Amino acid sequence: MTQAPYIVLAAGGTGGHMMPAEAVAEILVSEGCEVTLVTDTRGNKITNAMADIDRTVLGATSHMGGGFLGKLKSLVSILLSVFQVRKLFKKHRPSVVVGFGGYPSLPAVLAARSMGIQYVLHEQNAVLGRVNRFAAKKAAFVALSVDETQRVAEGITTIVTGNPVRQLIAKMGNIAYAVPMGWGDIRVFVLGGSQGARILSDVVPAAIAALSQDCKERLDMVHQARLEDVERVRGLYQQAGVKADVKPYFDDVSAVLLRTQLVISRSGASTLSELTAMGRPAILVPLAIAADDHQLANARIVEKAGGGIVMLEDEFTAEALTSKLKKLFGDTGDLRNWSDGMRTLARLDAAQNLAHAVIQLCNNEGTSA
Repeated sequence: MTQAPYIVLAAGGTGGHMMPAEAVAEILVSEGCEVTLVTDTRGNKITNAMADIDRTVLGATSHMGGGFLGKLKSLVSILLSVFQVRKLFKKHRPSVVVGFGGYPSLPAVLAARSMGIQYVLHEQNAVLGRVNRFAAKKAAFVALSVDETQRVAEGITTIVTGNPVRQLIAKMGNIAYAVPMGWGDIRVFVLGGSQGARILSDVVPAAIAALSQDCKERLDMVHQARLEDVERVRGLYQQAGVKADVKPYFDDVSAVLLRTQLVISRSGASTLSELTAMGRPAILVPLAIAADDHQLANARIVEKAGGGIVMLEDEFTAEALTSKLKKLFGDTGDLRNWSDGMRTLARLDAAQNLAHAVIQLCNNEGTSA
């Protein structure tokens, strides 16, 4: 009897890396593969992802910030983590290692490369990230989320799989978008990514407060804010007389999106994958300090497809947002069109595409051995 493939997924840091890994893990496990997660302490705190998957938690830390000593400490932590992963791989050698980008994936990828274990990389964003650029040359292949991914060097083997979303999200992709009609509620979801976004908490409540009373009475706001901003934001909506559910974290974002007519959010890859899957129109405010400006690249793809509009941080003011919301809520046909535009970007089969490509790689290795 052929032994089941043993596949190690390396992801951590933020939900942007962990959610695609979880979606692929779902498929791999359903196909009979043995799956282990290698993550960092931040990834380990994302308790709603891969709770049932065996995991190894590394002490690797980011090299960003901290000056020379901080970078040196980070380098040492990554090297120590490589040795930790090598010990793990010596006990149970993987068929394939799949890295989902970011520094938490680096120790597993380096360990695999040093031991002659084949590895695959997945890039969530429209710009190939630094770790993936560093490791791409010797990867079996790099799986891309979009065709026009930037900073992919010549000679790199790539396939376009899309950015994996959980099966629950993919199934919701068939549910029609409900256009706000008449004087019914308009549900707006303010989503700042897994760590919240202060600029959204500063601007959106003020913009909402400036709308007409008739419009405010129709609004049903759901707002993700940083823990330290929750009470302030909640109070601003209350003063404006607007219904609002303000929390630092929502356990089931998909359930909120299902009843949402407009999203105001950052443009991280996982957020956009869920928005495109469910056809939710959006006003996107890219994080200005994102590495290689990848959030802007992500957002421009959505804007080009007619899925929403981009507002840069320096133009994202309460006055500008109020103006755009008045137009959207006055003629909701634009929201319908944005929903259709979002759906043109959806890759509901992305998790299957990547999982099956990894399994095929395992099969080819077994045939050639």
